[in-house]
Amino acid sequence: MLNYLTLFVLYNGILQLTKCVYTQKKTCNKMYRVKGANMKKPLITLAKISLIICLLNGAAFADFREHFDLGQNYLANFQYSGAITEFKNALRINYLDTSARIGLVNSYLARGTEYANKDKAWAKAADDYRSALFYLMYYPNPSAVQNSAQAINQVTNNLDRCLDEINFDRNPQNRFNTAKQLRAQGNFAAAAYEFNQSLGNKNLQKSSFEQIGDIMKILGNEPKAAEYYKKAVAVEPSDLNLRLSYAKILDNTGQGDDAIKEYSYVLEKSNADNKDILYTLERTFKKKLQDTPSNGNLNANMGAVLQKAGRLDEALTYYKQAESLDPSNINTRINVGTLYQQKEDYRTAIKAYESVLILYPDNISANLYRAQCYDKLGETKIAQEGYKKVMALDPNNDYIKTQMVANAKKTMPTAQFVEYVNTNMANSDPGSIFYDYALELHKSGKIDDAIYMYNEAIKVIKDNPEIYVNLALAQAQGNDYDSAINTLKTAQTKFPKDSTIEKTSKNIANMKSDNQMAKAAEFYNNKDYQNAINSYLSITPATANSMLGAATSYQELGDKDKAIEYYQKAFELKPMDSDIAYYIAVLYGEKEDYENAKVFLNKAITLNKNNTQAVEYLASIEDADKSNLLNEAITLYDDNKLDESFTKFNELLSKDPENSYALYYRGMIYDTKEKRNEAIADLKKAYSLNNDFTICNYLIASDYDALGKYKEAYNYYSAYANSQVEDDEYKQYAKARAEELKQYAK
Repeated sequence: MLNYLTLFVLYNGILQLTKCVYTQKKTCNKMYRVKGANMKKPLITLAKISLIICLLNGAAFADFREHFDLGQNYLANFQYSGAITEFKNALRINYLDTSARIGLVNSYLARGTEYANKDKAWAKAADDYRSALFYLMYYPNPSAVQNSAQAINQVTNNLDRCLDEINFDRNPQNRFNTAKQLRAQGNFAAAAYEFNQSLGNKNLQKSSFEQIGDIMKILGNEPKAAEYYKKAVAVEPSDLNLRLSYAKILDNTGQGDDAIKEYSYVLEKSNADNKDILYTLERTFKKKLQDTPSNGNLNANMGAVLQKAGRLDEALTYYKQAESLDPSNINTRINVGTLYQQKEDYRTAIKAYESVLILYPDNISANLYRAQCYDKLGETKIAQEGYKKVMALDPNNDYIKTQMVANAKKTMPTAQFVEYVNTNMANSDPGSIFYDYALELHKSGKIDDAIYMYNEAIKVIKDNPEIYVNLALAQAQGNDYDSAINTLKTAQTKFPKDSTIEKTSKNIANMKSDNQMAKAAEFYNNKDYQNAINSYLSITPATANSMLGAATSYQELGDKDKAIEYYQKAFELKPMDSDIAYYIAVLYGEKEDYENAKVFLNKAITLNKNNTQAVEYLASIEDADKSNLLNEAITLYDDNKLDESFTKFNELLSKDPENSYALYYRGMIYDTKEKRNEAIADLKKAYSLNNDFTICNYLIASDYDALGKYKEAYNYYSAYANSQVEDDEYKQYAKARAEELKQYAK
């Protein structure tokens, strides 16, 4: 009747409060105060009933009463924060008390409603609704609470409205992040609610379950904490710290057998690096041994902890105690063996294992560890027999297979190893064994053995293109490039869509080419040019570099035509290389084939304007051409072949418009042909370009004189007469004629 009356009254209050969130402030406050006034008397009565029950359980319940009464008083006086604190304290004393729980829910709802309606503090309101929902939905015995479904629905609606106001992203990851923030702030109930909401993301489940377990533990609800830790362990069984936390909770809640199982699992999976875990286990087992020092299992576990921590002598003491308490426990004897094995006292370890094998000859662990000890002592035959026996006892034991394989590798050549595996491990994926060994041999630089083993793997494994690729790489490392290329051709046929094969083919072709280039370069450096040429030309497909190598070798032999031929082939393969075009030009220049030289020099410059060698060489050739053309034209002039000479001078001036010599001679030809204006133009320009041509003044003066332009004639006669030239008949005439034309000076 107590629970029913309490729930009836309090949940009626809850439902009313949750309906107030988005109502007007005055209405809400009035509603709540009326309800609070009506509730006050029955709540006090219920508190008295609760007190009677509490007294039956002594001092703890007295504390409970104090907190519960304070909570009720705070709630009745609308002091919601104080009520929340006291009801939480009451629940820590008795987490199963429904009255305290309902009081806490009411307090959160009331404060949340006040935050929402009075202050518009939506985030704070949301946190309080989250906390209320946590105690409604996730605390023990939610079904014991009347009207819980209706209340949850109403509170959830209010929470959703608050979350909408703050634009809260409801995806699981954001809810998880929010939960972590709430926990960090000490708002555990709200955090636990949000952690529960994040469980829709499988990747977050382990962490969320663990976090909720932590919160339940903090809130004093260890049985519920154990439930959540168990869920977290189910998601990620390998987390040793989690399982240790789970074991502690089991221990605290009186589930000793289950706790020992968890402790044992953690102990088994731990190693020396797990220092914190080992320390915790040591403290745990030491405490338990204080209560039950004659427990053989506890002594054995303590020994195992100390052994993993590297404290072997201490561990041995506990193992001996465990043996004396329970001589039939063979696990302790095996642990003693592993301890001596750890101390590298293999003979003593073997004795421990054999003490087990006398009674239990088929014990897998004892047989295995004994074989390992003989392996360490170098007695490989005995070790191998031991491994075989373990293999027979446990055919699916991967570790044994590994040990047998490792032992065979140490003692057998590759061919014998293959036979051994095919005979003894036919059902253990021999192809993978061969392939793994091939990779190991390849990595260690044992190329021939690696190639042999790759080929054995290919015989068994039909669908792995990677083996072919690695085989080809090993063959290439052994300088057997042709075999490597053939291997990849076979692979390409089998696996036409594998891009790695094509890429590797190109790489190996390049490796082959590089190797041949290196050999050819060695011949070249040793001045064995003919063999260098043969090596360069053997490279297929031909490359620009191989053609360049052949070209330079022919060049060294003095065979310019062959050198040009192979430079041109290199240029065809590398048509954007300015330097190659230059080299061809140089060879043509050496052959005095300047026309072809100019062709390739122009190509070189077009490809690279900054090719200074090509620019300078082209300029030198063009200067030589101009010089030859000038000499030819002058010779023709001297031979009085004026028309032919005139043509040559014009050709030269088309290439070099400011060639003073060509202008002078062409002016002379014009003068001879009495084309005086043309002569004057050329002679003036020639003199302006070259002051050594003083005679131009006399010729210009005579042409002006003939044209009747006496003033101009006077000026040029005067200039010639006053020049530093030899006082010959021309100078005398210029002086005389200038004197005659003096009247025109003005």
